[in-house]
Amino acid sequence: MKKSLKTKALLLVSGALAVIVMCSTLISYIFYTNALDGYVRESVKEESKGQFFVIFTCTMVILAIILVVITAILLEIYFIKPVTDMTKAISSITYSEAGMSEGEEGEQALTLKDLDIESGDEMEELYHALLKFRLDTAEYLLSIREDSWEREHDSMTMLSNRVKFDKRKTEVYPYADSIYIACLNVINMHVVNSEISTEAGDGIISKVARELRRLSSENIHTYRLEEDHFMVVFCGYLEEEAISVITKWVERVGRLNRNSDNFECRLSWGGCFGEGIFDVDDIYKHADTELYCSTALAKKEIAEKK
Repeated sequence: MKKSLKTKALLLVSGALAVIVMCSTLISYIFYTNALDGYVRESVKEESKGQFFVIFTCTMVILAIILVVITAILLEIYFIKPVTDMTKAISSITYSEAGMSEGEEGEQALTLKDLDIESGDEMEELYHALLKFRLDTAEYLLSIREDSWEREHDSMTMLSNRVKFDKRKTEVYPYADSIYIACLNVINMHVVNSEISTEAGDGIISKVARELRRLSSENIHTYRLEEDHFMVVFCGYLEEEAISVITKWVERVGRLNRNSDNFECRLSWGGCFGEGIFDVDDIYKHADTELYCSTALAKKEIAEKK
């Protein structure tokens, strides 16, 4: 039969009181009997009373200490340890874009499922309630993550889109020590679509996206904002470091169309740096302006090569 925490506490206190009463009665009977036996001699009677007082007091103190120790052990087993284990298991739950995870790295993972509490009281009810809450939360986060991923990513390239950028613009980038925004554009993309085919244009977009995904990391975020307009955001980089990375990357990507074509299709880019206190929108606008100037110069260079 399952017993509640209230019932267990009452039983524990009642048992302790019963033990005290029984011991008090037993000690009183034994030592008061000795005291009465010495009634004939007053000195013996007084001596027996003194002995009784000392022995009774010491016995009660020892008994109280024993009961306190037993109570502490029972509390540790039935109350403190389950609550502590559940607290550790809950505090080890973390949330990220990858979903929910349990257990701390480098330590033995302590999860709610591993506890397996079967005390038959409210503690067990709390344990099962937490298990259900964890399951419901995981399912909810999964559904949100799936919907959020579709809203925040470009379906063709799998890169983050403007929705994701707008979210990070307010929730992530303002708290970075520094950011460098590089806006990119595919020169002569419209020529590819008109003179070759839209499939060829999609192939070029896919190629750029594939190279951007390789460039992506925890501190480098890549986006496709429009058809042939891309963006890279560097978090925590020095300006020189970010410029070096994006320059080498663009050079490595190189020409995007066939060498036999009578026109050249390649990337142009422009960037802007901000550190300390900065406005992300202003940095983006300056980077877009730099892209416009860079694209104009790149088109002029391509025309002169002809």
